[in-house]
Amino acid sequence: MSRSRLAPLLQSFVRNIIHWLKAMTYESLAARAGIPLPSTFARLLADGRTRYGDNLADWKANWSDYTLRAQPLLSCAYDLEWIDAEQAGEIVDDWLNPGFQNGRAFLPFAISGAGDAYCLMTTAAGTSGVGMVWHDRDDSAIETASFEHFVFTSLVESAADFEHLLDDFSSAQARECVLANMRAAAAYLPANLNHALDALISPQLPEDESDIAMISQATAEAAFGVLLPFAQERFAVVPRWQCNEG
Repeated sequence: MSRSRLAPLLQSFVRNIIHWLKAMTYESLAARAGIPLPSTFARLLADGRTRYGDNLADWKANWSDYTLRAQPLLSCAYDLEWIDAEQAGEIVDDWLNPGFQNGRAFLPFAISGAGDAYCLMTTAAGTSGVGMVWHDRDDSAIETASFEHFVFTSLVESAADFEHLLDDFSSAQARECVLANMRAAAAYLPANLNHALDALISPQLPEDESDIAMISQATAEAAFGVLLPFAQERFAVVPRWQCNEG
């Protein structure tokens, strides 16, 4: 094919790719995966609560203030970075799609620093559960029964251990970061989970306090009692590096 005929085809291809990326939304990804999009997650997206500032420059200049003000939500959590629909689509296409993963579908919404993916997945009961899919292991698990339970669990775990925040903040600031996230989450979590979070800090038990925690592990375990019993559902995973081989 001559260059004169090839150029328009390449231009059309690029335009189609750009259009596809712009059209990518979590709603379309959820529909494609056949995984119901949790209303709480949809509201967080609509309210901008998974964004890192107005843009990259804004985040770089003001990340500390944003983090302490619970922007994005779960800014207190260990090793969690929200991703947008475009990034989620790339992870699905390159790794977590049924073609690579024995027919199992995933909807990534966050990643760890190592590239592991926090995903929505369909549980045995047909609901949208959440688990971490490890990029270099041959199995993972659905760990919480719903997205709301995932948010609640992340907040309780942060209250029980905020040592990861101490690289950048004082203990007092770390506590305020966790509290800010609890307050921000109140608009999105059901009443029973909000009541359980309130009980952790009002009144707060002095013996639970430490330099790296607001509550003890025992108090955290007791808080998880508000959640309905859920047995982790393990499943096989094809590691990312094995996908697209050949």
